[in-house]
Amino acid sequence: MFYLWLTWLVSPLLRIMAGRAPAESQRILVIQMAKIGDLLCATPVFREIKARYPQAHLAVMATAQNVPLLRANPQVDEVVVAEAKTFRGLGGKVRLVRLWRQGHYDTVVCLNAGAAYAVAALWALIPQRLAVQSNFGGTSHRLAAHLWSRVELHRGDRLIQETYLALLAQLGVNGGRVDKEVFTAGGADDKVVAVLGLVRGPLVGIGVSSANRLKALGSKKIIEVARQMLARHPAACLVLIGSADDQAQAQEIASQLPAGAVIDACGAVGIAELPALLKRLTVFIGVDSGVTYMADAVGVPLVSIAGPCNMQETRPLGQQVIILQRADLPCAPCAHIFHAPYTCHVGTRACIEEIDARQIADAALSLYGDSVKTSAS
Repeated sequence: MFYLWLTWLVSPLLRIMAGRAPAESQRILVIQMAKIGDLLCATPVFREIKARYPQAHLAVMATAQNVPLLRANPQVDEVVVAEAKTFRGLGGKVRLVRLWRQGHYDTVVCLNAGAAYAVAALWALIPQRLAVQSNFGGTSHRLAAHLWSRVELHRGDRLIQETYLALLAQLGVNGGRVDKEVFTAGGADDKVVAVLGLVRGPLVGIGVSSANRLKALGSKKIIEVARQMLARHPAACLVLIGSADDQAQAQEIASQLPAGAVIDACGAVGIAELPALLKRLTVFIGVDSGVTYMADAVGVPLVSIAGPCNMQETRPLGQQVIILQRADLPCAPCAHIFHAPYTCHVGTRACIEEIDARQIADAALSLYGDSVKTSAS
């Protein structure tokens, strides 16, 4: 807080030293330090900036987890790898300022609600500084808002992509689409063939876990959903999708299902190869997570178990999507873009637990359509 107040006091001088905003941005830094799903929601930002400023150098600062996805994205010219925890304290802020000064950026677009970024952007003397302002921010966030050149306050009743596009309008980037997109790393198709083999029946993808355990379906429910699917479509093959950290859970799930009916793809492909695998699926079932957003981006028929999440802010936008959510619960939604609890404050997780396996299976089967006949022929 001390650094924030100090910067606020000297901000008039720092603004003079930073100079005027450029007429045409030449070196733009977008900050998106959140998880996979948030990065995918930010892809309209990269696309629309490049459409408006095709000659500009576009850099994205992100965590190491998201680097492969950004390097596969042809709209991104530079990836700045960083971790938010390294910016704590005076030393961390000095490192951040040096990092940005080395980049010679004339414009920064911050999609994260962190006061440290506002402080560093001004001390780095970046002339044009834009940011999304949290609708859940406290005193520090409100104070930090005065350090940016322009801010766009997010509202809980609109998609986060709409907030991003409203912010970009202040950069001269008008209009644009809100749909997410994802690009695949080279050689991914061959790797996916090696994982999936020559399965001829429908491929039903199921997300094994979630980075936020509050949203997770859990092994028991996944097994129940799988049994429902296989009982009605014995030719279907279930593909368990997750990271290498999910392998133990995937093995537990597979052990309770018929041999040969399950492919464990957890950790089998990298994050930038995963889109190629998702494209092969007949349908995908998942909670509100990065993998679900990726499935939406590639156009896979999708069942999203929304759980505690505010679907006005983040939701799948594809044409073949079914969102399952207990909207009648008095405590829902409790998870928002800038306020995401990791535990259930009423202790029941009713928003997940009261969506039963048959309901999920019915939704997935209703999306099959003619694709089942096509896959089986």
